[in-house]
Amino acid sequence: GTILVGAAQPFFQCTPPLLSAMWFGSEERALATATAINFNQVGIAAAFIVGGPLAQDPAGISFYFSIISLFCLAMTIGGYFQFQDKPLSPPS
Repeated sequence: GTILVGAAQPFFQCTPPLLSAMWFGSEERALATATAINFNQVGIAAAFIVGGPLAQDPAGISFYFSIISLFCLAMTIGGYFQFQDKPLSPPS
């Protein structure tokens, strides 16, 4: 488990600065990067808050993983169809 988490970290830590550089002007990049990186921690906190009460027994754990899977699938599909590779005009 620890190896998988370590392998995933570059995607979470390197993606926000890349997206900020492509989509935001120089005055907005720091705020955009900080917001994106901190929302990773908000997601972890939400998982603990929601997961604790749900994961009391094997059925609850299964239900919790189903909720997470459906949410991730919905966000992935929405992101795929909503976002462009880069803005129509460069950030200023």
